[in-house]
Parts: sequence; C-alpha cells; structure tokens
Amino acid sequence: MSSAEDVASFTGTVSACAMPLLSFLGLMDVEFSASLIHGLTRSVVLGGLGLLCLQGETGVFYRQTDVIQENCGFAMKRLGRGISYLLAGLYCAGARTAAVTQATAAGEVVSSAFGFTWYTCCAALVLGSLVSFWAWHGQRRSDLLQNPGGPDLDAYYISS
Repeated sequence: MSSAEDVASFTGTVSACAMPLLSFLGLMDVEFSASLIHGLTRSVVLGGLGLLCLQGETGVFYRQTDVIQENCGFAMKRLGRGISYLLAGLYCAGARTAAVTQATAAGEVVSSAFGFTWYTCCAALVLGSLVSFWAWHGQRRSDLLQNPGGPDLDAYYISS
C-alpha cells in the first residue's frame, strides 16, 4: 500500500470510530424530557452506522460481511461511507450548536470539554468524508484508465 492509501485507511477508521463515540456522548447529553426518544434514537442510529462503517473500513466483523453487503451495501463502498460520514458530521455539529444555543439562552452552563470532544468528532467525520471521496475518485479514475469501456464500475450486487 502507498502512503496515500494508508492515510485514507487511517482517516476512515478514525471517522468510523468517531460515530460510536458521538453516540456515547449523545447518550450522556440526553435530557429527561420530551426529547428523550429523539436523543436515544440519534445515539442508536449513530452507533449502528458507525459499526457498519467500521466494518467497511477494517472488516472487523468478518463473519457478518455478507449480511452487511446484502442489507447495507453503502457501508462497503468508499462513496457510501463518505456520504455517511458527511451527513453524520454535519448533523451532529448542527445539533450540538442548537443545543448549546438553547442552553445559553436559558442561562445554563455548558461544558467546554464536552463541546470540544463533540466538535472534534464532527471534524473527524467531515475530514473522513473528504478523504473517502478523494480515495473513491482516485480508485474510480485508475479503474477507468486500466479498463476503458469496461463494465459499470458502480454496479452493486442486486439480489432477486
């Protein structure tokens, strides 16, 4: 592997690990109010998506590869993981900003260490999405140069 592929792999793994960390941070920040279900749902979705993307990056759940490929094929492709990282990073940054604005307006104290960790994870997700898009583009370009006019490179396995 080249150093660019190593950087892409490392950045993707960090991004995939940042999603479950955001899920845990979201659970710690859930208030016992009407938004309890929203906070729990956000944490479950971020945790599950993070584990799916971690499987796509590292293959850590090697026994579940076929199940994940069949049901969540986007997590096995760089483009799909990049879109997942971008959406999760932007959503979490916006959700934290809205929560901090609301807490500040109510006169509550907001932890700067918690916010720093939260926004660091969001930045890791956005950086991971950019690196995933870059690696996907490079891989697609090299495949096209090696096999011009060949089969569709973005064809997914479709079961009947």
